[in-house]
Amino acid sequence: MIGLAILEIVLRYGFGISLLWKTVMLQNLTLWLCFLGAALATAEKRHISIDVLNHILPERIKHYCHYLIDILSIIVVSILVYYGFVFLIGEQKLQATLIGTVPLWWAKTIIPIGFVLIDIHLLLQLGIRLTGNDTVTADTEGDVD
Repeated sequence: MIGLAILEIVLRYGFGISLLWKTVMLQNLTLWLCFLGAALATAEKRHISIDVLNHILPERIKHYCHYLIDILSIIVVSILVYYGFVFLIGEQKLQATLIGTVPLWWAKTIIPIGFVLIDIHLLLQLGIRLTGNDTVTADTEGDVD
């Protein structure tokens, strides 16, 4: 992505030409990067969370609060999955192209797919929490001694 931006600068100021598709391509690559990063952050439990509850709630209530937060997160992300597919269907009807004959909606597929990946990770984490296996050792995280 940085290479494409630098190429655009060199072409524009050095040769007086511009890549017409560069802006749309960079926007969609940024979209892919964000959704894949969000799915990875969710998988590693590094997504945005409100930590204040861990400090003020008693241990017994904190346990149930984590379940509630997990379930609400799954519900919200599932709604986003649905509307991501609705958005994608609307994009297919526009028949815009990205580069040449490549449909623009192909680049937008990351929206519902990204939310599906996030939802899968949230469901897996809830399942792990329900089974009581939520303690992860360094070996299972992939750390090398």
